[in-house]
Amino acid sequence: MKGFDPIQLAESLRPRMIDLKEKRVLISNLSGTSQKKDAGKHTRVVTDFFRAKVYTKPDEKALDPFKREPARIASKKLTILDEKRKIIVPVEECNSAFLGQINGCNLRCWYCYVDDINRNADPQSGQFFSAEEYLIQFLVWSKKTQNSIWANEKLNILRLSGGEVFIVPEFIFWIIEAVEKYDLQNYLYIWVDCNLATGDFYWKYLNPEQRKKIADYRNIGFCVCYKGFDHQTFHENSGAKAEFFDQQFKMHKRLIDEGLDVYSYLYPVTTSTYHLQERLSAFMDRLIREIDKYAPLRLATPEIKIYSPTKKRLTPEREKAIENQWKAMKIWKEELKKRFSQKDLSLFLNEVPVKSG
Repeated sequence: MKGFDPIQLAESLRPRMIDLKEKRVLISNLSGTSQKKDAGKHTRVVTDFFRAKVYTKPDEKALDPFKREPARIASKKLTILDEKRKIIVPVEECNSAFLGQINGCNLRCWYCYVDDINRNADPQSGQFFSAEEYLIQFLVWSKKTQNSIWANEKLNILRLSGGEVFIVPEFIFWIIEAVEKYDLQNYLYIWVDCNLATGDFYWKYLNPEQRKKIADYRNIGFCVCYKGFDHQTFHENSGAKAEFFDQQFKMHKRLIDEGLDVYSYLYPVTTSTYHLQERLSAFMDRLIREIDKYAPLRLATPEIKIYSPTKKRLTPEREKAIENQWKAMKIWKEELKKRFSQKDLSLFLNEVPVKSG
């Protein structure tokens, strides 16, 4: 298996993604993209650069069956402070998130819903925004929705996504600075996506004081995504060299050791079902061994959907991989039952300890 070095690619993309002097990052322009055409009833394209994604409807009692979205997590973290008491924010008020997509990614996942032009850090397909400008866009849209047809879609989640956020980890720190400047830290939950393929960037480009501030910030969660469950699927899905599959576990563990609230995804697509149960079982055992005994309970297996950008990259093999995800998900649930009690399995992601013991 060949492939590219995602760390080298990240280093080459980074200078075009960040303006250190002005503390700005490149945000993707959705205008004219297939992604914008895909926007339906669950996504509001606010401007060419920002959108609001609805995760749960206000009248829904149950969250997404994969428990992958941050609504329940945010509702448990957020509090509205008044003179008399703390008021917990109800989950139905965390049903949508506001985000702009950082332009630039060091993986080439074929199932990505982002157009290729918004993964290449091309200044012609984006615009630089500071953290404060990003936050102001959120506040403006939040105000506009108060007396509109979207009034029930409460915006209490600010999502940092991409592309790949961890190529420019300074933006996480700058966002926290901006939120605190506007005294919104008790009213706004920050959700950060990570592809686990940037090696030591978080530690290389953030100093200990910045990392401590992020770790001490109450209302933030990190969602890391495994791009495969073995060397073969990692390479097939991301295009990167198979050896970087192992780096995912190291980065995941290191982020937890930083004191961060880390959740994880696995998209279990595979072109081959050969020894599928053994391969998934080995991946789960490795999570338990190298991350934490409860790590599989903090991992969700969401469905890969065929969006317009994805459709352009489909091959017969990839269509088969999408079909095989259902078999893999079934096996995953079976393997969880072998290792955990029904009580453990009934927990929501936010109820599972980040670290056991």
